[in-house]
Amino acid sequence: MTLICILSFPCLAAEEQESADFHFYNSSEQTTKFKHMLTNTGILVDDNNITMKTILEEKILSIFYKNSADRQICEDLPFIKDIALGRCSGVLIKPDVVVTAGHCVDAAITEQTWFFNYQQDEDLALKTGYKVKSVIFHNFNMIKSNYSFKRSTINKQREKIGMPPLPADIYDYSEYRDLALLKLNKPVDGYMPLNINYDPFLKGRTAVSVGHPLGLSLKFNHNGFLKKMGNPYYMTTNIGTLKGNSGGPLFDLETGDLIGITVNQGFNVTFGIKPGRRCYGFKNQLSTAEDIKHLSGHMTLVQVKPFINSADK
Repeated sequence: MTLICILSFPCLAAEEQESADFHFYNSSEQTTKFKHMLTNTGILVDDNNITMKTILEEKILSIFYKNSADRQICEDLPFIKDIALGRCSGVLIKPDVVVTAGHCVDAAITEQTWFFNYQQDEDLALKTGYKVKSVIFHNFNMIKSNYSFKRSTINKQREKIGMPPLPADIYDYSEYRDLALLKLNKPVDGYMPLNINYDPFLKGRTAVSVGHPLGLSLKFNHNGFLKKMGNPYYMTTNIGTLKGNSGGPLFDLETGDLIGITVNQGFNVTFGIKPGRRCYGFKNQLSTAEDIKHLSGHMTLVQVKPFINSADK
């Protein structure tokens, strides 16, 4: 299994100096000058969850606490009593075309519904939903991983004393792909045209991630910037994301252009057991030094450009 966190895999933490906590922010039309960042962002929900009222606290307990009765949720965790239903995020690039992460799409996609601009305190059961009519494009190839001689030697030693192995420490991003393009059953009310930058990378450029972390209502995080390209289709940022952000859009904060789709949580998980407290919450973030391990990975849209141009045909 790769070290990169697709949705929710556990990861090793980087060893740089800690700094201040990061935050997700509730979205509303007052929080951004680019309204399409909100109106075009969607949440994907299993049909049998639409009428449920699962709160974040209950969802976290069901995910993390199968055999951990001695742990608890940190009392300062934000949004703890908010409804948390979604499984992935996505963004409209045409009135009836959604782009999302490839790993969000499987055989059950027809049993799931998209909702757009889902704000806190809205009831999804009363909101217009949209079904997937067809899959226009789907590509999901995991990052290839391997073990160095040093790591293999350490793992042999750990095995002898009954310790679990360390994860792989060599990674090949060259074939990493994680993107899907979906046709909806009807145009989405409220869709706003947007510009896509297919060649967006400018190191240090400020970006904003929009989506549904942990399946919550629409949130955004603009505390970060573009870091580097992992391959011609994949770039990294130091913006914190969570399970549920996968498939959500990454925008250029200056221009409002759509520049990428969030596909992983990088090397430094932003949610989990807080050191010394044995409770689940948002972790302190590390410094933004040049060599910091990235917090999130994002696919550019260049590989689906031909499909986007022909989606109306």
